[in-house]
Amino acid sequence: MNMSLAFPAETLLALYPALAALTADEIAALCQAGAVANIPAGAELFAERQPCGGFPLLISGSIKVVKSTPAGRELLLYRVEPGGSCVITSSCLLGHTPYTARGIAETPLRLLALPSGLFDKLINGSAPFRNFVFHLLAARIAELMQLVEEVAFHRLDQRLAKLLLSKTEP
Repeated sequence: MNMSLAFPAETLLALYPALAALTADEIAALCQAGAVANIPAGAELFAERQPCGGFPLLISGSIKVVKSTPAGRELLLYRVEPGGSCVITSSCLLGHTPYTARGIAETPLRLLALPSGLFDKLINGSAPFRNFVFHLLAARIAELMQLVEEVAFHRLDQRLAKLLLSKTEP
């Protein structure tokens, strides 16, 4: 394992402990020189109907995932922070489908990309990695169900009042 590392493997494993199932050579390949992408704020990482090329491992910065309307409005679906995962990407990789939303660098980013073949290997052969991905999917589904409940069972003025009160509390 004599590869020149551009990113310390220990830092990657601290952010993504589920990757510990990888061999030392696989981790070194992920962290080698040239593997770390530095992306400026505002850059589009993926677009609707685009095929998914890999699983992003965010080291620093923030990604916003948005759904756009034909009229050009954007709805923020969620943000991805270091150590987290993009649920849309996970879904695309698991279902072998194109993206259904856009990912935009909200701040300057540093990230590594886990190739789709290695993602498949980990999903199939590593319970910790599989649990990491499925836990994030389950958390997003729970958030979605909470939103559906809010919209379906609470009046708009009550939701707005609750939001405004939460913004004024310290």
